Amino acid sequence: AMDCVRTAVRQQADRVYCVYRRDEHNMPGSRKEVQNAKEEGVQFLFNRQPIEVVEYFGEAIGIKVVETELGEPGPDGRRRPQPIPGSETVIEADAIIMAFGFQPSPADWFADIDIELNDWQGVIALEHQTFKFQTRNPKVFAGGDMVRGSDLVVTAIWEGRQAADGILDYLGV
Repeated sequence: AMDCVRTAVRQQADRVYCVYRRDEHNMPGSRKEVQNAKEEGVQFLFNRQPIEVVEYFGEAIGIKVVETELGEPGPDGRRRPQPIPGSETVIEADAIIMAFGFQPSPADWFADIDIELNDWQGVIALEHQTFKFQTRNPKVFAGGDMVRGSDLVVTAIWEGRQAADGILDYLGV
């Protein structure tokens, strides 16, 4: 997430927000990177959970968030964010980047569409096969951290391009 927001600032975005569902104290990652992002102009909105991308004629125009408060700890010992009913607001945005942290967090519906996961919950999408980075579902391709685990952004970009090549090959383009 810090790579994304700091790059957005450096690319001359008017405003850059980092929206996080817990408070600053419970935010994982490097405190130094968060401080550096603040110094570069990133605005942090803690205790807010994104719930919907707001669109207008198919174009993203904002993100709907709900305020949260920390509840009881979950199985991992971290206090779980609980939405505060009636606190929804929309943050206007021209672009939205979703960052999911250091560990894969596969969606529940992956199993329903035959996306296979490995023992650490990463998506299985192999580079060396007929259609690069294709999952067991032939219409779904994946790369980057969700496949290999936490790595460099340049690796994710390369794998994304390779997956795009795999999609083009799959489509016969």
